[in-house]
Amino acid sequence: MTVAPMLSVSGLAVDYQLSSGALFRKHRSLNAVADVSFDIAPGETLGLVGESGSGKTTVGRAVLRRISAAKGTIVFDGEDITRLKGERLRRLRSRMQIVLQDPYTSLNPRMTVADIIAEPLIVHGLASSAEETRVVVAELLERVGLPRDAADRYPHSFSGGQRQRIGIARALALKPSLIVADEPVSALDVSVRAQVVNLMQDLQRDLDISYLFIAHDLAIVRHISHRVAIMYAGRIVEIAPRAAIYNRPIHPYTEALLSAVPIANPKLQRVRRRIVHPGEAVDIANPPSGCRFHPRCPLATERCRNEAPHLLRKAAEHFAACWNRDA
Repeated sequence: MTVAPMLSVSGLAVDYQLSSGALFRKHRSLNAVADVSFDIAPGETLGLVGESGSGKTTVGRAVLRRISAAKGTIVFDGEDITRLKGERLRRLRSRMQIVLQDPYTSLNPRMTVADIIAEPLIVHGLASSAEETRVVVAELLERVGLPRDAADRYPHSFSGGQRQRIGIARALALKPSLIVADEPVSALDVSVRAQVVNLMQDLQRDLDISYLFIAHDLAIVRHISHRVAIMYAGRIVEIAPRAAIYNRPIHPYTEALLSAVPIANPKLQRVRRRIVHPGEAVDIANPPSGCRFHPRCPLATERCRNEAPHLLRKAAEHFAACWNRDA
């Protein structure tokens, strides 16, 4: 029996309006995300990977309806939410939460931890009494590995990893089905990154949460994700189960990304071949025709220069946007 996706994104495009000039402003549209499609099953983690400016954070914000889609559809738990507005959108957001990159700037320094975690409950009218709210806050703190007496302290008295645990507790307060984790460990010390990632995995196992895990650290993504999607210049160029991406990458850009990830064995690292494609990263405001990677791709043909490839099935559950590569 096939399980329906918790989240289904199809043909998503997001445009930003840019203006130039002081007196006579000229407006133009920047296509930050184009033709992005993916599904996330209940209890699954999809890792969304790409370099800075690739559009991965824009995809996360569009999924949460923080920005509007220019094209495409976003279906959450069987409901098309692409154009949802007003009270229906507000109610929906209780089931879709975000964990942000910087755990300090995402927490109000003037609020106690108890107030920070309780705020979503109050906003959505789920706090029936002060006593019940205190109990819920204490349970959430315990679930993310913090002592109950942390509730009366302020964010500045915690370490970066502890602050991110507070952010996760706040996201859990409304019992969401989906969490968009936008670079949730990149601002943390290396020593605590694994702890936070392991916490997120434990919560997923216990609560059946789906994650869209946005990152540029391929080692972290490999640890937490069930499937991985690779973005380049606003498009997904490859998507597959974790093992297939890391063991048998198809797209030339994915190959280059993986070749840059260091490995722990010094002997293997010394003899490992690093793949570097010449040329500059694409100017997203003025992308090339056809495949956006073709100016740097050693396999590029005339078709690549003129026709943008869609995600094509190369093997079971393995899709890549490349005319010239098969599994």
